[in-house]
Amino acid sequence: MQLCSLARGALSALLLLAAVPAALGDSDYIETNVNNLRHFNLEPPFVDEGVQMRYYDYGGDAIIDTANHIRLTPDLPSRIGWLWSNTPLPNDYWKVEFDFKIGGKGGYLYGDGMGFFVTKERAVAGPVFGNSDYFHGLGVFFDTYANGKHEFSLPFVMGMLGDGKTPYDGAHDGGANRLGMCEAYFRNLREYSRASVTYLKGSFVQVQIQLQPNDKWLDCFTITNVTLPEDSYLGFTALTGDISDNHDLLAVRAETLSAEALKNYNAMPHLPKNVVAKVAGTSFFGFVFKALILVGVCGGLFVAYKKYSADSARRF
Repeated sequence: MQLCSLARGALSALLLLAAVPAALGDSDYIETNVNNLRHFNLEPPFVDEGVQMRYYDYGGDAIIDTANHIRLTPDLPSRIGWLWSNTPLPNDYWKVEFDFKIGGKGGYLYGDGMGFFVTKERAVAGPVFGNSDYFHGLGVFFDTYANGKHEFSLPFVMGMLGDGKTPYDGAHDGGANRLGMCEAYFRNLREYSRASVTYLKGSFVQVQIQLQPNDKWLDCFTITNVTLPEDSYLGFTALTGDISDNHDLLAVRAETLSAEALKNYNAMPHLPKNVVAKVAGTSFFGFVFKALILVGVCGGLFVAYKKYSADSARRF
């Protein structure tokens, strides 16, 4: 019975460990070592006491509704608006979440969409969802208007890495540039949608989307082997043409990792956090399962032993 006692002790220790963040660096470990990038965070009223945006610049047709949102474009044709940070994001790791709402009066025809950018250039309006073409860095596009026929449905989200030399393939909705995409019906929903973009230098860009506040997060796409330009700026842009939509930004939250946590994170498999957590959890919970089986077997043997002892005592 000594083996069973050891098994029960091991199980108790394992259950205690289950309450502690995994040593291999799962999402709990990451979340306890983040640094809030407050210069990039936005929420109503969006402006300071002097009615100024200290860490962002905005222009074009963008307007600030201090009680609700930053409207990049109204539901009117031929409008363009942008919002850009005036300080660059960290070079090694960052995560940006933002709440947005796209919609309007158009029932069948509407557009064009919204862009999320992390690029070397900033605050130059243009044809790529309100940003200049030939950009150098990351573009994530929330496209609501089809310029051609596709095998997938719109709206959709896609990712592109610009090298400063290659134009956006607008005639085919980014078909020549598309490194990842997902269908996501985020237009004219009752409440806002939320997107998350995570970057680890030399490793990946991951895009996730939550269509409504209580919905599950959906893994949209991951681009691997990504190194963005140093000192890149964060931008949100939108564009309308002959058809239109409201493109609203409701909130922005940004974070990075502490230097020590980043060192440990770089030592992990270069995978998105949700994948790392899954890999880290597999062997651990497998070990717990085996320990539970061992305890069950020991328990059965103990009961059988007690019954045998009782029967033997009655015979004598």
